[in-house]
Amino acid sequence: MRKIFALFIICFALKASASKISDAYEALSIFDYFKAKQLFYKTQAKFPCESSFGLATIYYRTDNPFSNIDSAAKYISICQNQFKDTITYSLYHINSESIQILRNKISSKGFETYCNTNSIKDLNYFLSHFYFSNESILSKVYFTRDAILLESATKYQSSDSITEFLLKHPESILYKQGQQNFYDFQYKEKTPTKSLQELQLFIKQYPLNPNVSDAEIALFNLTQQLHSADSVYNFIKKYSTALTLEAGWKLLYSLSVKKYSKDELTNFLNKYPDYPYNETVIKEIALSQNILIPLKNINEKYGFIDTLGNWVIKPQYDDASNFSEGFASVCKNDSCFYINKEGSKTSGYVFDEAESYKDGIAIVKKNNIYFLINRSGQFISKGYQDINESFSKLYVCKQNNLYGAINLKGEIVIPFSYNKLGNFKNKFAYYMSTQYGLVDINNRALEAQWDWISDVDSNFIAIVKKKNQFGLMNVNGQIILPSEYDYVSYCKDDIYLVVKNNLYGFFNSQEKCFVTSVEYNYNPSFEPNYYTNGKYFKLIKDDEVALIDANGRYSINFGTYTNLFFAKCDIIRIQKKNKFGFVDRKLKPITTIEFDKASDFENNLAIVTKSNNAMLIDKSGKALYSIKNGEIKNYHQNLYLVKFDNLIGLIDHNGTVILNLEFETIDEIYNGLFIGTKNNELFLFNSNTEVLKKL
Repeated sequence: MRKIFALFIICFALKASASKISDAYEALSIFDYFKAKQLFYKTQAKFPCESSFGLATIYYRTDNPFSNIDSAAKYISICQNQFKDTITYSLYHINSESIQILRNKISSKGFETYCNTNSIKDLNYFLSHFYFSNESILSKVYFTRDAILLESATKYQSSDSITEFLLKHPESILYKQGQQNFYDFQYKEKTPTKSLQELQLFIKQYPLNPNVSDAEIALFNLTQQLHSADSVYNFIKKYSTALTLEAGWKLLYSLSVKKYSKDELTNFLNKYPDYPYNETVIKEIALSQNILIPLKNINEKYGFIDTLGNWVIKPQYDDASNFSEGFASVCKNDSCFYINKEGSKTSGYVFDEAESYKDGIAIVKKNNIYFLINRSGQFISKGYQDINESFSKLYVCKQNNLYGAINLKGEIVIPFSYNKLGNFKNKFAYYMSTQYGLVDINNRALEAQWDWISDVDSNFIAIVKKKNQFGLMNVNGQIILPSEYDYVSYCKDDIYLVVKNNLYGFFNSQEKCFVTSVEYNYNPSFEPNYYTNGKYFKLIKDDEVALIDANGRYSINFGTYTNLFFAKCDIIRIQKKNKFGFVDRKLKPITTIEFDKASDFENNLAIVTKSNNAMLIDKSGKALYSIKNGEIKNYHQNLYLVKFDNLIGLIDHNGTVILNLEFETIDEIYNGLFIGTKNNELFLFNSNTEVLKKL
C-alpha cells in the first residue's frame, strides 16, 4: 500500500512539474521573463534540458533585465549536455537544430564580447566558457590568442621566451611557427658574428636545428674564402653533408690542381685517396697526355684533331680555343662553354664569352657581366662590368664605371676608386683620378701629377708626360730624365730612345747618362729596334749612317754605307744606294752588294732577291734554293714558305722541297704540324716525319 502511495506522489509531482515547465514556456512566449525565469529555475532539477534551454534564451535576449551572455553560455551548455531526442522536447521546439541555432547565436555574441579586445584574459575566458562554439570560431580564437602570445614572446628575440610558449601550448596551430622562431633565435644567439668557430660549434651542438643547413653553407663560404686546400678538406670530413659535399670536393680539386699536369693530378689522388670522383681524375691523367688541336674544316666549323690528323672531337663549333689546363672554350649558336678532351661539357653553365684557363681560373661573360670561375665551374668573384687579363696575379676590373683590382681569390685588393687603371705589369700600374699616377700591387700609390704615364717596364721605370713633354720616372717617384723631350721610348735593357726637335739620341737609365747626344735625324716611321739592339746604336745624320757601341766607339763610320743593320749570326746586312749585301763583323764582304732585297740572317740563312729571283743563301753567300718570280719567307725554325703564282709550298734549311708548290694556304697549327688547303680539301703535314695526310 505504501509503494502505491509513493508512486502516486511521484506521478503527481511529475505532473505538477510538467505543468510548471509548460507554464514557463507559456510565460516566455508572452515575454513574461520574470515568471518564466522563476519557473525555469524551479523545474531545472526535473527538466534540466528544457529549463536550461529556456534560461539560455532569456539570458541571450536583450529585451529583458536578465540579459547576460555568460549565463546564456552556461545554460546552453547544460542544455546541450542534457539533451535527449525525445518527443517531450518537441512540445517546446527543442531539438538538435534549435539548440545548435541558439548555441551559435550565443557563441557569436560571446565572440563579439570577448574576442575583439585582443586581451589574452578575455580570449582564454571565451575558450573556457564558450567551448561549445563551432570549430571555425574556436580555431579563430585559438589562432588569435596564440598569435598574440607568440608575438609577445618573439619581441624579446630570445629562444628562452619562445620555449615558454612551446611548453604551454604544444597543441597550438602556431606551434611549428613558434618552433621555427625558436630555432632562428637559437641560431642567431649561438652564431652572433657567423665566425668559423661559431658555425663549427653550432653544427656540432645543435644538429636538429634546421638552420644547420644555413650554418653549413655559411661555413662553406667562409672556408672557400680561405683558399686553403687543407681547410676545405677539414670542412668536407667534419661538417659537409649532401648539401655542400659535391661543391666541397670540386673546390678542393680546383685549389689543388692548377696546371693540369700528370704529376699534379697524380699527387692529388695520392693526397686525397677518398676523393669520390677519382675515376674522373684517372681519366684526366690519361687525357692530359693527349695533344688536341683546334681546327676549322671546309664547312667553317671547328673541331679538334690529334697529332696524327684524326678528328677526336668532330667539327661542330662556331669557334674554339686551344686546350689550356685540360679545358677548351668553344662557342655554338651564340653560347660559349668549356669542354674536356673527350668533348664533354665541363659544367651546365653557358656564357656569352669564355676565355682560356690560366692558373686554374678563367674569365667569363654572362648577361654582359664578367666573372672569374675556377676549373670546377664555380664562380669565385662577383660580377663586374669588365675584367682584364691577369698580370702580377691581379685582375683589373670595372665596377660602377670605376676601376680597381681583385686577386686570384676574387678579393678586392685595389679599391674601385680610379677613372682609369692599367694592368699591373712588373707589379705596378698607372692610374688616373684627375691626373695620372702609379700604384703598386699592395695599393701604395704615388701622387697623381702627370698628364700620362706608360706601363712600368722591367727596369721599374715609367715614361711620364707633362705639358706634352716626356721624361722618365722610377717607381719610387724619382725623376730619372726630366720631362722636356718630344718623345721617349723604351728600347732594350737599360736603353731609351729620346727625341727632341726631330733629333734623337740614347739614354742609359742604369748609368743615368746619355750614350749619345740628341743630334741625329729621327724618322718616326721606324720602331725603336731599328735604331738599337741595346748594345749597338745606329746613328743617322745627313743621309749617312754610322754604328757605335755602348762606349761610344765607332764600329762603322759615317760615309761607309747608305744604311746598315745590326749583326745577326755575326753577319751585318748593309745597303749602298738601293742595293743590299752582307759583311762580317770585321766588315769583310760575305756577298757583293747586289741584291734588290735582303733579310737579316736567321739560323745562318738569309733570304735575298735579285732580278725577281728569290734565293735562300748560306753564310758563304751560296744559294741553296732559288725561284724566279716567286717569294721565300722564313716560316718556322728551319722551314721556309715558298710562294709562286698564288700556290704555296715548304722547303727546309737545305733548300730541299718538303711540300710541293700546290697548296692555296699553309698554316702552322702546332710544333712542326701544318694545315694545307687545296681544291677545297684539308691536309695535315708533319714536318718532322714529312708525312702528308688528307683530313
